[in-house]
Amino acid sequence: MKKIALILCVMIIMSLGLVACADNDDNNNTGNTDNNTGTNGTGTNGTDAKGNGTNGTGTNGTGTNGGNGAAGAGTLQGSAQGYGGEVTVTVTVDGDDIVSVEAVGEKETQGVGSKAIEELPDKIEEKDSTDVEGVSGATVTSNAIKEAVDKALEDK
Repeated sequence: MKKIALILCVMIIMSLGLVACADNDDNNNTGNTDNNTGTNGTGTNGTDAKGNGTNGTGTNGTGTNGGNGAAGAGTLQGSAQGYGGEVTVTVTVDGDDIVSVEAVGEKETQGVGSKAIEELPDKIEEKDSTDVEGVSGATVTSNAIKEAVDKALEDK
């Protein structure tokens, strides 16, 4: 009898623990709105590429931030250290879709790193991801391009 009571107590405690750890998808998330005060007039701005409100600006008045909205189109930039120097990328996105990637690495080795700069952006665009195979022989430059794109997308 004591064993049954003990087993029931353990089962109840475990059930309560599972309920307490359950994911709560019913939470309503609301965006923050910040007001910036200026002088002489009112400025109202909307949302950026991430859908976040941008600061309102006004001259002699009040600026109102836009609220959180749906992610939109935008141009993002990132950089990372390549084999010969810094590699920079410009990534154009539309929501979660990578529309274009442009890479620049002027100090990368011609015919090796430059090949990665020419080929890898197209692969990233096609897959909408940096989870692509690098260019053979240009591992450092390939990794720099992927890292720079990832950094750019962090700003999204």
